[in-house]
Amino acid sequence: MDLPEWPQGLARAWHPLALEHELKDRPLAVTLLGHRLALFRSGAGLGLVEDRCPHRNVPLSGGQVQNGALECPYHGWQFAADGSCIKVPGSSTCAVAGARAWPVRAAHGLIWGNVHPDPAPFPQFWSDTDGPAYDRFWWNVPAAPAAIGDAIENLLDPLHSYFLHPGLVRRSRHPQTQSITFTSDADGCDASYVEARAGLTLLQRLTEGGRIRSWGRYRTPTMVQIAFDDARGCHLAIDVVFQPLERGLTRPYARFATRKGLAPAWLKRWLLIAFNLPVLAQDRAMLRLQLDNSQRFGGPDYHSGPLDMFAPAIWAGLNDRPIPSEDRQLQLEG
Repeated sequence: MDLPEWPQGLARAWHPLALEHELKDRPLAVTLLGHRLALFRSGAGLGLVEDRCPHRNVPLSGGQVQNGALECPYHGWQFAADGSCIKVPGSSTCAVAGARAWPVRAAHGLIWGNVHPDPAPFPQFWSDTDGPAYDRFWWNVPAAPAAIGDAIENLLDPLHSYFLHPGLVRRSRHPQTQSITFTSDADGCDASYVEARAGLTLLQRLTEGGRIRSWGRYRTPTMVQIAFDDARGCHLAIDVVFQPLERGLTRPYARFATRKGLAPAWLKRWLLIAFNLPVLAQDRAMLRLQLDNSQRFGGPDYHSGPLDMFAPAIWAGLNDRPIPSEDRQLQLEG
């Protein structure tokens, strides 16, 4: 499969296709890097094939799974997880073309796929909230118009929240003084933020506990973590991995982890989704404007400022270029 229009780092990477619970007994039509795929549970575990039957090109995702094989809805040809045709109804032979198959695996509550002939190593999730001390849930968020690099940077950008989310993420449109420590290496970069508690909204205080430090972390090419520390360590972490469906269409998968305490898991889930829904809506509207206006002018023509510290690492990660090692102190001035 040729992927010339996608940056090399993005093209070679493993990407989420669906939450594990989204794939049930029937096949699921998914899109990755502009390619239509059929995802199914086979007798061997999981199968991921091009979403067209090699016989007469109808979508295999419209079929069903029979005895662990994906059955075409038109003539009933059946395909195993490796794409080989194992049954042609009405014939005793299966010496016919198979469906093109791609690597697929389940991990961390997601189903991942790779459609590059030279796949990158499977990504490692952050493990700091994987243990029994934390409640976790995946937030099922639909895809929306956004360039994937812009979506990643939006989540990590420290300044836009004052102007786009006043009253939600910030108490006002006036930036608060923050001390920032930024480090980067070959795998990505981290930024830690220390700010006055007076800058937090009431809902933030409820959902983030006694925050003393917050973190923005990027791992190549499409993984982000936003985390909040109190005196006991990590209180809340949001791990996000982005699925590039089409050029300009991106789906985020967000896993929330909160330290167990007096509040039940269902209440924390409700509070976190209630807080993040309007924030997500505002971000999506702005990312859509950014995408549309960039296209109107023939493509992005970006110029970075002193606080756009994540941008060089994101563009390097997406393009499979080395990220320079860096360790510096910054100040967000109030």
